[in-house]
Amino acid sequence: MGLPGHRPGPDPRPGTRSTGSDDVNPLRLEAPAKLNLSLRVTGRRPDGYHEIESLLVLLDLADRLLLMPGCSGLRLDGPAAGGLPIDADNLAWRGLVAGLDSQPDLACLSVEKQIPVAAGLGGGSSDAAAAWRLGRRWRGAAEGPSADEVRELSAIGADVPFFAARQAAAVVTGIGEQVEPIQLAASDRLHAVLATPPRPLSTAAVFAELKPAEWSTEPALPLDPLVEAPNDLLGPARRLRPELDDLFRLVLAAGGVPRLTGSGPTLFVLTDDGDRAAAVAARLRRAGVRVAETRLRTEPASIEALSEDEETP
Repeated sequence: MGLPGHRPGPDPRPGTRSTGSDDVNPLRLEAPAKLNLSLRVTGRRPDGYHEIESLLVLLDLADRLLLMPGCSGLRLDGPAAGGLPIDADNLAWRGLVAGLDSQPDLACLSVEKQIPVAAGLGGGSSDAAAAWRLGRRWRGAAEGPSADEVRELSAIGADVPFFAARQAAAVVTGIGEQVEPIQLAASDRLHAVLATPPRPLSTAAVFAELKPAEWSTEPALPLDPLVEAPNDLLGPARRLRPELDDLFRLVLAAGGVPRLTGSGPTLFVLTDDGDRAAAVAARLRRAGVRVAETRLRTEPASIEALSEDEETP
């Protein structure tokens, strides 16, 4: 399909074949960003992976994915698409290949990137999980995931099982593969202000910088999202990105209480007051900070089947 701005994706794998999916309607799905309201590192496995306990929630801020018949390949656009791989290393593509049972020539995938990359917001993992869900729906498989599929998704990214579980909030343990849905103490949809520095930050680099002395000794995670909770990756993130100290001060001066999501470098402010959120965001923008205003989701995203004239992400 001749899409404007199309960048060719990976070639279909040798030996795969189309199953005649041209009569299938396009499918659309949002891939939400996430926040880590808390993150404890509880140990390190012999294979080098760290074990964690983290409270994750979904946001309204989302990438948009569209799976279309009659073509194959990957298209990326949107404000956060720059610099992302367009080959088989792309996480959305890997999720689609898994969802289509290694038959990537069945359809083409369009991803509109809104979530900042390498920012602690889980955009790549969310794209992978959404593409996996779209691929499953495309071939009529159950939503899942099964235990075997969780292991497969974990190999794509540690946060992918959380996004694939279709939960608005969950406590995640192990290396991210154990997902326990929860109901947050605050039932109203909370406002979030996201402040993202210009330089991205690699999750692997942050964990490599983490020292055992920085592992948390907190006995349990608070389930009230407005209660500030520890993030054991804050120390290494600040060492790798000293400019985070300046951003902390700017957020405080703007009237917010800054918290780090994931391995950073995005800081967030959470409040139940929409006017306060707007005021904090406005002050940060005046200071030259890249800001996004969003809200916590209460429900996961659902797949939409479109007619041919609705083929937009």
